[in-house]
Amino acid sequence: MNPRQRRGVLLMILAALGAVVVFTGILSYVGSVRAEVGVKTEVLRLRTPVAAFTRVAPENLEHVWVPKKWSPNTMITDLSQLDGKVAAADLPAGAFLQTGMLAPGPTLQTGQREISITIDAETGVAGRVRKGMHVDIYATYQKNQGGNNQQSCAARIVKSALVTQIDQVTDVRNEKNNTVTDKQLPITFALSASDSLKLAREESFATKIRLALIGGSGSTPDGVSMPPVCETIPAR
Repeated sequence: MNPRQRRGVLLMILAALGAVVVFTGILSYVGSVRAEVGVKTEVLRLRTPVAAFTRVAPENLEHVWVPKKWSPNTMITDLSQLDGKVAAADLPAGAFLQTGMLAPGPTLQTGQREISITIDAETGVAGRVRKGMHVDIYATYQKNQGGNNQQSCAARIVKSALVTQIDQVTDVRNEKNNTVTDKQLPITFALSASDSLKLAREESFATKIRLALIGGSGSTPDGVSMPPVCETIPAR
C-alpha cells in the first residue's frame, strides 16, 4: 500500500469516526429534549371563535398534543367535559380550552322560560329561599269600589315556581334625601310559557308580590287548590 492509499484509508476512518460522534450527539440531544419535555397529553384547542354564553361544539375544536408537564389540571382533555356548559366569555380561536372558560348552561326543560322579578325582601322570605326550591307566588291588589269602599284581593298567581337564581338584596333609596326606603331582592324562576306571561303581567299591576315556601322538603310541588280571596272594606 503506497502512502497515498494509506492517507485515503486514514481519512475514511476519520470520517466514519466523525459520523459516529455526530450521530451520538444527535441521539443525546434528542434524549435530553425528550427527558425535558416528558410525556405528552391530548388537549382541546379552539379552531374558531366562540361567542359568550353559546355552546362549544365539537366542530369548534381540534385535538392537539402538548407536554403533560406544561398542561395544567384545568385543561380540558375530553369532549364529555363540555356537556351542559357554555362559553363564559367570548373565546378566541387558537385558545386552549380550560375549565375556567366555561360556565353552566341553562337547565331549562323544553318549553320553559326563565324570568326574573324583584320582590320586597322583607315580605319575600328573604334569606330562606334557596336555588332549586319550589315556591308559590302570591299577589295582592287593592281597588276602589266607589264611595268609601275599597276591595282588597290576594291570589296565588303561580303555583310551585322553580327558583333558578337568587341575587343580592339591593337598597331602594329616596331620590331627594338618599335615605333607604325599601330593600328589594331579584329572583329568577323557570316557568312554563303561560306562567311566565302571567307573572310578567301581574307584577306590573299587583300592589305586592310575595313568595310562600312550600311545606315539607320545599323542593317538590304540592297539589293544594287555592282560589283568590277578596274582601270589600271601608277605605282608609
